[in-house]
Amino acid sequence: MVSIIPKKTKKAPEWYNFGFYIAVAFLIAVVLGYAGLFYFEGKAWDTLQDLEDRIGQVGVKEEKLTEAKVLIAKRKINDFSKLLEVHKKSSNLFAFLESVSHPKVWFTEVRLSPESAKAIIAGRTVNFQTLDQQLFILGQQDLIERVELTNLSIGKSGETKFSLNISLNPQIFK
Repeated sequence: MVSIIPKKTKKAPEWYNFGFYIAVAFLIAVVLGYAGLFYFEGKAWDTLQDLEDRIGQVGVKEEKLTEAKVLIAKRKINDFSKLLEVHKKSSNLFAFLESVSHPKVWFTEVRLSPESAKAIIAGRTVNFQTLDQQLFILGQQDLIERVELTNLSIGKSGETKFSLNISLNPQIFK
């Protein structure tokens, strides 16, 4: 049977409606929360990128300064190395003369010209024989190209005074 009499529809309890509105409000709050999080994440990301760019610029400046200092030091080292390569060690002559000197010969003056590889040496010895032996010793050395006796005299006490012009092998200065 069909009833034609309208029946009253059951109304949902009030708390159902209230619960529905709370659920909708909660859903809206969640959506707005996500939107806020995405917004703040974007802002934080932009700030992070800006800071990384600034750090990169500072790092680049510091690196450029450090690189410039290193290049200056490298250039100085290279210049110094070039100077050392062409530097002539004059002191090598003195060590050499010490090793080839006759025990009874005393050198009193040395005038050295490393550029032309020449030396003028003045000295004295007890007699001519000792001077001859010294000249022979010097003539036998590979580092001496030529020895020339330029000045010879006898001192007051009978000693022999002399001067030598010596042409040296340039290897002596290396």
